[in-house]
Amino acid sequence: MKQTAITKLQQDLMIKMVAKLKAEQAKIGDSLNESLLAQQFEVSRTPMRAVLVYMSTLGITKAVPYKGFVLQVDAQSIETEGDDQVSRQEQLYLRLLMDLFFGEIDAAFSEKELQERYQANRGEVQFVLRLLENDGILRRSPGYKWQLDGVLNTLERHSESYRFRLIFEPAGLLEPSWTLDRQGLEDCRDRHIKAIKHPKSVTSSELFRLSADFHELLAACSGNRFLLGNMQQHNRMRKATDLVSMHFQSSVSKSCQRRLEIIDLVLDGNNLEASKKLALLLENDIRVMQRTYNHIVNLSQSEREKLVDSIADIHI
Repeated sequence: MKQTAITKLQQDLMIKMVAKLKAEQAKIGDSLNESLLAQQFEVSRTPMRAVLVYMSTLGITKAVPYKGFVLQVDAQSIETEGDDQVSRQEQLYLRLLMDLFFGEIDAAFSEKELQERYQANRGEVQFVLRLLENDGILRRSPGYKWQLDGVLNTLERHSESYRFRLIFEPAGLLEPSWTLDRQGLEDCRDRHIKAIKHPKSVTSSELFRLSADFHELLAACSGNRFLLGNMQQHNRMRKATDLVSMHFQSSVSKSCQRRLEIIDLVLDGNNLEASKKLALLLENDIRVMQRTYNHIVNLSQSEREKLVDSIADIHI
């Protein structure tokens, strides 16, 4: 097949998407939902489609009628220019996020301090800081300092976040503008079934991505861009907390089965019952989160460092 040219921005998007697929250990035959990927990377469907089409010319993906694109190879075997750079940036992002969560870094800090702490160059640090700024976790302060703004690193903040989600998430399923994304939900369903069948192979990072994709997909179906925007922001802000929580508390099978029940109800058109189930799921998540914080406060410094190393180095 003739290779079509892609822009530099689309090339960067492809590198990021491949890094994500590798992190999720995506396999041959896994579906790639164009709409969901576009939402995750905060781009329109046009550049995402261009990337998927280009990857099909490389033999990485394949367009399947009525299904979209599927992987032709295991993600781990995909090679792209810039893989090492993206891996370092992703690792730095997650390590900084975890250190902010555990309070290992002061609430205000400079780029130079981060360069020295993580032995990173200025470009890598600036790239990660921009990501965290876009996530609403950091903000620029006057001068050369950055200020911690929105990471959910206290029990009070995280409880407020979940209480807010209890208000808007179940309501989103009942919005008059609701439009079912059947293909997206079926793909999400397949990924959950796969995780339930092979729970020991699912890392905490993959489990978080399953959860985040599920909640964002439902919010997108609501047809209300403000609900979707809120959900995307909350997913970004809760990442550190949830990675720790899933490391300690989560059962892959149980958490995936709860979401699977909601997906099946939505696919059957029973949004009212799905809304009630979603509220129960969030209330359960609150209980799990509270147990996690009780566990965290009793961790020694060495245990915290070992946990951060495990999550940042293994689950990228």
